[in-house]
Amino acid sequence: MISRASLVAGGVVGFIFGLLMFHLVNIAVLRPAAVNEGRELERAAALKKSIELIQKRSQTNAEIRDLDPRSLCRELGGRWLQDSCQ
Repeated sequence: MISRASLVAGGVVGFIFGLLMFHLVNIAVLRPAAVNEGRELERAAALKKSIELIQKRSQTNAEIRDLDPRSLCRELGGRWLQDSCQ
C-alpha cells in the first residue's frame, strides 16, 4: 500500500515540477511578448512627443518670423536704441 509520506512527497514533487514548467513557459513565451509590447508602447509615446515638439517649434518659428527687428530685440531681452539692438 502507498504510505502517506510517499503521497505527500509525490504531491510536493508534482507541485515543484508544475512551478518549473510555468516558469519555463513564462521565460520562453510570455516575457518576450511583454517586452516587445513595452518597446512598441515606448516608441509610440516617443513619436507622439516628437510630433508635438515639432508642431510647437513650427508655431514658434512662425511667430518669430512675423516680428519686426524692434520686437525681436525686445523678445530676446535687448533694448532698441537708435535703430540697433543693445
